[in-house]
Order: sequence, then structure tokens, then C-alpha cells
Amino acid sequence: GARNKDLLILTDDQCYGDLGCHGNDKIRTPHLDKLAGESVEFTQFTVCPVCAPTRASLMAGRYNYRTGAIDTYLGRAMMHSDEVTMAELLAAAGYRTGIFGKWHLGDNYPYRPQDQGFQEALVLKGGGLCQPSDFPGNPGYTDPILEHNGKAVATTGYCTDVYTNAALAFIEANRDKPWFAYHATNAPHGPLQVPESYAEPYRKMGLGENTARVYGMVTNIDDNVGRLLA
Repeated sequence: GARNKDLLILTDDQCYGDLGCHGNDKIRTPHLDKLAGESVEFTQFTVCPVCAPTRASLMAGRYNYRTGAIDTYLGRAMMHSDEVTMAELLAAAGYRTGIFGKWHLGDNYPYRPQDQGFQEALVLKGGGLCQPSDFPGNPGYTDPILEHNGKAVATTGYCTDVYTNAALAFIEANRDKPWFAYHATNAPHGPLQVPESYAEPYRKMGLGENTARVYGMVTNIDDNVGRLLA
């Protein structure tokens, strides 16, 4: 069963109201709504106002100012290399550990995910695709160049789908072992790039362009959460 099979999903810049289960009657999030109905929900929960410090606290279990990750840019998003992450603890306990998507706690040794306990890492650089830290010439959210265990790789498909494909392959390869998969999307963070098939239904509802794109990105996340849970 699910014993020793641990999946952690973190989306980027998704708001409280961007879920059907929180009363939004426009957005389509059936898999996340079903998951919420089967889950414990924290109704008083505090994160940092920007994401890298939150990620450091999540990984290390410590107040972000102790970890060195205090902001998102200008060198202030690098978590100290001596922080002990949940991936390091689980790897030491015999788990296979993998990260798929956004790390944002350092791109160079000794700050990379593979230096901090992740045995398999398919990640974007810095804070997101199309940001200054990204690979030069990266096409964006579709067919992105990513880093696989420290080496640049060209991928095919929409970024969230690519992370999910890699996570599914990791889970399948380790189905007979304990595993920890960290699935961290850069959606629905801007730039708001999403396949037209996801945005168009929301445009037809009369929603504004930005809202249609954000909701489309969240529905794509929902589809991928459905794939992971299945």
C-alpha cells in the first residue's frame, strides 16, 4: 500500500481561492477537490510572503532566517549547505528520493538538490522558467530546457506535464522500495504560459485573459495530480 510511499506536491503562487473546494464555482479542479475531501486541511497555516524562504522551511523544518534563504533573488535564495533536509533524512533511512520541478534554493554546488539529499533531480534553474537564471534561449513553459542531475536536457511538452512524467517514471522504477517524490511546479506563477486548450474554456466564460490563463494552469496541475494519484 501507501506505507513508505511519500508524495509532496507544492504549487507556485496559487491562491487560496484557486480551487473549487474553496468555493470557486468557475475553476475546474476535480482531483484536488476530491483529495481535499479525503484529507486533513490546515485552516490556519502561515508561509513566507515569497517562495524560496518557504521552500527552505519546508525542506529543513526550520525558521527560514536560520537557513540562509531570506528572499528570492540577488543571492538570497541559497539555503546553507549544512542544513539537513527531509530528503537527506529519508535517503539515510533507505528511501529513493526525487525532485521534479522547482527547487529555488541554489543552482551550484553545494546548494543543488542533488547536494541536499535528492538522488534524482529534474529541475528548473533559479526561481522559474523565463527568469534571468534560466538557460539562454529557453523556449519557455513548453519544451523547456531543464537540469537533470546537473546536466542540461531538452524536454518535450508543457512543463508541468514534463515534471509529472518524470515523477511517474521515478515512482514506477521504485515501486518495490520506499520512495519520496517532491513534485514542485512553477505553475501557476507568471509568465502565464499555458496550452490554449486549457485557457480557452475560461475565456468562453467571459473571464479576463490573465484569470483564464491562471485557471488554465491550475486545471492542468489538477489533471497532473490526478495522474499522480492514479
